[in-house]
Amino acid sequence: MAYQTDVKPTRAGLLALKNRLRMARKAYNILSMKLDGLILEVTRLAPQVKKEHELLIKRYNRTRFLIAAAYMIEGTVGVTVAAYSVEVKPEIDLSQRNVFGVKVPVITGKNVKTDVIERGYGLLGTTLVIDDLADSYEELLDAIIVYAGNEATLKRLLAEIERISRRVKALEHMVIPTLEETELYISRMRDEMEREDTSRLFHVKRRKEEAAEKTDQERKNKALE
Repeated sequence: MAYQTDVKPTRAGLLALKNRLRMARKAYNILSMKLDGLILEVTRLAPQVKKEHELLIKRYNRTRFLIAAAYMIEGTVGVTVAAYSVEVKPEIDLSQRNVFGVKVPVITGKNVKTDVIERGYGLLGTTLVIDDLADSYEELLDAIIVYAGNEATLKRLLAEIERISRRVKALEHMVIPTLEETELYISRMRDEMEREDTSRLFHVKRRKEEAAEKTDQERKNKALE
């Protein structure tokens, strides 16, 4: 029998054990509901992350193609000048949000997509390949930001699911059964102790009654003498 030996077979010890068992069952129910919610969230998010990854690869390949074309048409100098002429720089913001009590990262971008006239390079001094490359780069950067945030969220949720799963299994297969067996063991022990106490009190009472009867008989005998 797998029970705890550090619990004293007293009323206070049994009450404390019942409180621990009640808290363990409550924790098990809460963690189970949280685990179900996280699994649903991962099930919803995983296909989305896969699509975003495919889009990211597609935009990355297109950007590589346009970069090669731009170097061929504009040359290294033309591409470098156009790149350094950009006035509006993209910014990345990092924050957090809660998903079933789990803090996950939120990645957003500012000034990622800009208008042609806001890019700084002269429209007359460049060809359309520079515009196409700039559009492709902005789309790629936007895809990277979206994918990075959701992929980091997915990893964080998966790690939390693994951690909670271990705790749920430990509560279900170890902690709660051990506490239940310990409660049963202590209850049986206390019942046995109460029976022994009852039997002992009965014998003590019987001896007192016998002693009292003997005393009364001796008094009667003395009175008759």
